[in-house]
Amino acid sequence: DPLCAKKLNTNAQMIRASNFRILLRLSSCLPIMYNVAGSMGGLYATINPGARQIQFMSSMGSRNYNHHLTRAMGAFCCISMPGFVRCRLPQKNPSGENVYQPKAPNNKRSISMMSGNVNEDKLQPQTQSENIAIIGGGLAGLSVAYHLLDASNNSQDNLSNGLQIKIYDKAKVGEGGASSVAGGLLHPFSPRGKLIHFGLPALEQSNLLVEKAAIYQPLCLIRPQLYRIALTLANVSQLQETAAKYPDLAKWMSQEEISTKLGAQSMGGLELRNGCRVVDVPLYLKGLWEECNKKAGEANGSITWEVIRSTQEDPDNYPSTKRHNPFSAMDFSKYDTVVLSAGSGILTDNLIKCDEEHPPFPVHLVRGQSMEMSFSQRESNESIVNEAMLCGKYISPLQSSAVLEGSNEPNKRQKFVVGASHEFQEIPLTPSELADELKSRSYSLAPHLWDNGTIDRLTMGVRVQSHRGKFGRMPIIGRYSMLEGQYETAADGSAKYDDSIVHPNLWIFTGLSSRGMIYHALFGKWLADAIVNNNEEVVREHFDGFDWWK
Repeated sequence: DPLCAKKLNTNAQMIRASNFRILLRLSSCLPIMYNVAGSMGGLYATINPGARQIQFMSSMGSRNYNHHLTRAMGAFCCISMPGFVRCRLPQKNPSGENVYQPKAPNNKRSISMMSGNVNEDKLQPQTQSENIAIIGGGLAGLSVAYHLLDASNNSQDNLSNGLQIKIYDKAKVGEGGASSVAGGLLHPFSPRGKLIHFGLPALEQSNLLVEKAAIYQPLCLIRPQLYRIALTLANVSQLQETAAKYPDLAKWMSQEEISTKLGAQSMGGLELRNGCRVVDVPLYLKGLWEECNKKAGEANGSITWEVIRSTQEDPDNYPSTKRHNPFSAMDFSKYDTVVLSAGSGILTDNLIKCDEEHPPFPVHLVRGQSMEMSFSQRESNESIVNEAMLCGKYISPLQSSAVLEGSNEPNKRQKFVVGASHEFQEIPLTPSELADELKSRSYSLAPHLWDNGTIDRLTMGVRVQSHRGKFGRMPIIGRYSMLEGQYETAADGSAKYDDSIVHPNLWIFTGLSSRGMIYHALFGKWLADAIVNNNEEVVREHFDGFDWWK
């Protein structure tokens, strides 16, 4: 409508329909006011591209909506009364049928609504996601699943069939990926004793999930405290300051107290308590999965787990080496929403199209190797306390050792995990190289273990480590859109994504690195809230800089 376009100072097209659908191409960053009148009532809206929000109301009843808009110019949005939709615009295949496949974007920051000929029959009001696929069922994936189900249970909107969630993973619950070999040390402090960003709310939220999981898997709780050891005068000063600032969480212990209680050689240390604890992560994940099943049943929904096997799996493959995408043959168009939470697999399994030198977000892949060791009191006439200690590297009791504590078995073997390496190089450390590195960094924590213990096996996981920023290393969460340079152009000019996953409502949660236990619950909750509201800006209410990675 030329008059409408003149008033809005923008190029606009009116799509004649009973519910007043409007397609706008924004060409100004200024707030825009407009109204449309018709037989069904008036529509009054404010668009503020800078804030990426839309608010509107109709004479049929006032309602407010927030909707994701890109800051980039040339983005399209489509609004309907009384709701609004995301467009999936048609292209023609050789048979002449409309095929809904995203076109290659021409703007690096454009969102997933691409230009084309509008098929009005496909523009339907947006509804709450009812059918969701989550790729990756580790700490990130299960956290999102739990919070989606929790939001569904608490929502006043009654879904016809409840929320349907399907988790795809390359292993059973708690048996694959970096999460399955995580140390499980839950606390909110950096190595220097500083409280990490969102440390306190993250600790609270993680403990809520741990308590839920412990109902089904009580053995996931190994210890209700852990100890950070000071080995230098600088450590002493830093950790004493931590104890003074956060006395409820951290208690300073002298050199003598540490030696008596833990047998460690130190200059003192902190006892971290009141929510700081040691968790058996595989058992925790299994308990959280059972809680998710309970919540799904209460909400008349479902959650299922499907193991997808890769035909080209190589456990010794260097993290940056691409492998075949085991999900490439699957049809994700049947889902309203897809969440990528597969950790390093997002890149190494080619779930997102990228090349090794230019990853789609600012991260490094880091290999971490740990050693599981056992120790017999009868063989050494020494004893080791079943407590977790860390000082850059860590030594932590395994669940089998915790269960044996207090046992009268004469030849009981205590089991510990010592970790973890931090490897960027292509060739992994050999077992002897790994033992040398871990021993040099943790011998003072448990000399009896290193002198008399036995190495039982090595474990390895590949972590996604985000670049350090204003708030340290923060997770990567939000809506993900294909960017220029992440696609190839086919002969007909359409986007060619090889075997990468493409979906118009694609979200991502990765970059937990070594802070998986502390961050997975809080960031998973924020992402689930954003998905439920179909609005990435919901996360900004908690973390204004959440989209730093974009």
